[in-house]
Amino acid sequence: MSAPTVTLDPMTEAEFEAWVPPSVRGLAEDNVAAGRWTRQEALELAKSQFAILLPDGLATRGQLLYTVRDAASGGAVGTIWICLRPKADKREAFVYDFIVDAEHRGKGYGRAAMLAAAERARELGAASVGLHVFGHNTVARELYTSLGFVPTNITMSLELATEPGNAAG
Repeated sequence: MSAPTVTLDPMTEAEFEAWVPPSVRGLAEDNVAAGRWTRQEALELAKSQFAILLPDGLATRGQLLYTVRDAASGGAVGTIWICLRPKADKREAFVYDFIVDAEHRGKGYGRAAMLAAAERARELGAASVGLHVFGHNTVARELYTSLGFVPTNITMSLELATEPGNAAG
């Protein structure tokens, strides 16, 4: 089976409205899993971040929201949110959110979508593509590494035991 090809189509308003709730939930869940937020506060914090980053929704300047489609069938296979922003003396395309729908995972759509996003970023004048990946998301980390992404900073954590001198793990 050959690798799929994809298109990045600007989200419609209906697609945007359908995308926001699960993406907000995903951000909340990832931050809880990473130990950054409590379950009680996570949903409100995620909603707040979306409100700050997308104050005008789909029309927010510099924010590019795409539906990832299988080029052959035209069917939606995921979504990607890219922000164009300055980085040092250049322009960076930063991927805020990237989702391949569960039923399409493991089929090459993630790789195809990231390659298409990099090409779109290049067309828009970006010198690089950046993203954040949670440490617990090993599948995504492996994909990004295989595409040539390299860590630019790493935040690490050591869980401490309740008794002094006994680190957990």
